[in-house]
This record gives sequence, C-alpha cells and structure tokens, in this order.
Amino acid sequence: EDTGRKVLTYSVNTDVPTLDNSLANSVPSITITNQIQEGLIRMHDGEIIPGIAEDWDISEDGITYTFHLRDAEWSDGEPITAYHFEYGIRRLVDPTTASPYSFISEPIKNAMKINSGELPVEELGVKALDDKTLEITLEQPTPYFLGMLDMPHFYGARKDFIEEYGQDYAADADKLVYSGPFILKEWKHEDRLILEKNEKYWNKDKVNLDEVNVIVVTDPNTALAMYEN
Repeated sequence: EDTGRKVLTYSVNTDVPTLDNSLANSVPSITITNQIQEGLIRMHDGEIIPGIAEDWDISEDGITYTFHLRDAEWSDGEPITAYHFEYGIRRLVDPTTASPYSFISEPIKNAMKINSGELPVEELGVKALDDKTLEITLEQPTPYFLGMLDMPHFYGARKDFIEEYGQDYAADADKLVYSGPFILKEWKHEDRLILEKNEKYWNKDKVNLDEVNVIVVTDPNTALAMYEN
C-alpha cells in the first residue's frame, strides 16, 4: 500500500564500526553520524551553512571563534546547549577517550598538550560562555577550521548518556540521543540500519524523507542483484 512515505534505501559493504562520534574512524561511521547528529555548521555542496549554530563571529586576528546557538532540541526533548559542545570536543581531545581522530583537534588551543597528558582537559580552548554561546580559541589562525566542524568529532555530546551506558554507549539505537535530521530507529548489526525522520530536528520542514534504510551487503554482486530487483 502507498502510505505516501518517502523512503530511501541504499546498501553499504560493511556494518558501521561505531556511532560514537568521538570514535568515528571511517566513512560509514561519519556518513551515518552526519545524518543522525549535527554540528555547529554543516557542509553542503562544499559550502559552509549554519547548523546548530545560527551564526558566528571570528576575531580580527583569526584566533577566536564565537558561535551563537539557535533554539534546538535533542530527540528526547532536552535543549541543545553550548555545554554539550564543550563536553563533546573535550571528550575528543581527552587522552582517556583514545579517539583515533584526536589529531584533528590540533588547531585548537592546547589540544595536543592535553592529548599527550601535559595539561588537564579544562585548559582546552573551548568554552561555553552560557547555554547559547560557545567560544573556541585556536593556537594560530586556521582558515580551514570552520569547515572541519562538520566532522562528527566536533559535535555536541550528552554526558548523561555516555556515563549511563559506558562501554555500550552508541552500541544500539536506544543507547544514543540524536540532534540531526534523522534518528536511528533500529540497528540490526551486520544487517541494516533504519533511520527515521527526527520530528524534534530544528529544520525538519526541509527534511523530505521519512525513512532511510541502510542495508549491509558485503558482496557487491548481491547488492547489484537486490538493486535490479
């Protein structure tokens, strides 16, 4: 029956290794995370557009970035704040997280010294000034820094979920909370991920799909046959 739902189905050749945005280490992880979470900005066709931050200011010396967050909510209705971004970026840099991508935080003030254990994580140049204002201070002017913020590693994170689930955080659909256009409705490991439109997403009126099915098909011939069917 035609319910009028718009569904996109596509296949990937490997299950997503992780949906913990601090640990994302591959194209499948980054691609899905980009659909279920959102950063301060979003890259679209090579252009930087506002994400959770509706606008930002860059100091004349190119060192200090001040992001002004819009009214947005996590999928469980909790407001998204600058403190979630402060926590998320600190977590990337914190050596105890052991993120394989911690090196991408290098432009941020003190990031590498913190990552090597020389300084405490509180010394990172990322500070929530209030619920709606995030200040990021760099080591030196880095023109490409703004575009980097589309990487999942710089997204906001929920300390309550991470502490509650520990090692199991983000291991299943119900052990994660979502800030992006879609939520993960179901994750059948080694089989499929089912994404559903996030009704709490600030820009949901621009999301034209109701559902996305990502099917894990390790054999390319099988994928082709399924496509042709």
